[in-house]
Amino acid sequence: MSSGDSRIPWAAAVLLMLSLVGVTCSAEPGSEGSGPKLWGIKSTKQLLEAVGKIPSQGATLRLSPGQYVISKGIAFKGTNHINIIGSGWNTTIRMAGKGDALTFEDCVFCTIRDLMVVGGSDAGSGIVFKGKHSSSNTVDFCRIAEFPVSGIRFEGSPESALSSNTVSRCHFIGNLQDQLYSLNNNDFYILQNQFGTHGKHPRTGVVLDHSSAGTYSMNYHWGNEVAFRMGPFSNFNRIENNRFENSDREGVILGVQDGQLCYLNIFTGNTVHTNSESESGKYAAVTAFNILDTTFTSNQIFSWDSATTRHSSSLVIGPGCRNWIVKDNIFRHNTGKPIVFEENAGHIVKDNMMD
Repeated sequence: MSSGDSRIPWAAAVLLMLSLVGVTCSAEPGSEGSGPKLWGIKSTKQLLEAVGKIPSQGATLRLSPGQYVISKGIAFKGTNHINIIGSGWNTTIRMAGKGDALTFEDCVFCTIRDLMVVGGSDAGSGIVFKGKHSSSNTVDFCRIAEFPVSGIRFEGSPESALSSNTVSRCHFIGNLQDQLYSLNNNDFYILQNQFGTHGKHPRTGVVLDHSSAGTYSMNYHWGNEVAFRMGPFSNFNRIENNRFENSDREGVILGVQDGQLCYLNIFTGNTVHTNSESESGKYAAVTAFNILDTTFTSNQIFSWDSATTRHSSSLVIGPGCRNWIVKDNIFRHNTGKPIVFEENAGHIVKDNMMD
């Protein structure tokens, strides 16, 4: 570059931009500098040191490809704006000890993105958000696998529900109880995830328990005992354009037999196929209890292999259910009645295609 050339080399330009926004980038945690931290992490030692030195205003930990094996869970409490960013699914946090791998208690605006979190036989859950104020957090493009309990758990309380949390584009593989468990977690976005297994079958793909006013869309469930459960007291949710398939038992269970009511939910545009795989004809594709004022429209329920696997019914609207709209669905490949419901329960049932 000549002495009269005013162009800045790209590396110098990046450093200048970081200095202007007050971000410190360092391979070693705890370096001097004001403002949020951006730390490059290349080893488990650096990761643990960084966790112990995150300031109150938060930090971004950018993990290089590799294995980060931890024998004790990493826990954050009351610290906001924590971002743990991997370099793709060749970046793995592996829980080798007992307990949960990553816990965020009363943390807001935190992000885990672009990495794997893997458990072992003694571990608990992969990522846990709990407390009174763990809201507006995001887990995106992660693979969370092999935890004996859950891949992700949201654990709010009746007195202070969590809010506005997002789980998107993640793969939950072989987390053996409820792969994603949402308790007292409202206004959520759960989008474009997969809930499956390559070994033992998880108890449930997803549970929404006292979790309301959320969007649940474009998720894919396979190889669970039950793909999806909602309730008790989960209201105003939109369950749209998902796939619930290849379950041992039911594809979907809405509500509970002995519990609080659910109401004003929408279940539309979903594909529910080839469930009841543990015993053909024993389980319904969708079963409901104590659900009021529900819209159930434009769903397709069938079996890909109807010669060997069928549902007992496509939809069973059971005790305590009132005032459903069941319209424009396709119900195929059942051993019993395609739809079962009480005639005097206020349901509108019409324009469905059935065997």
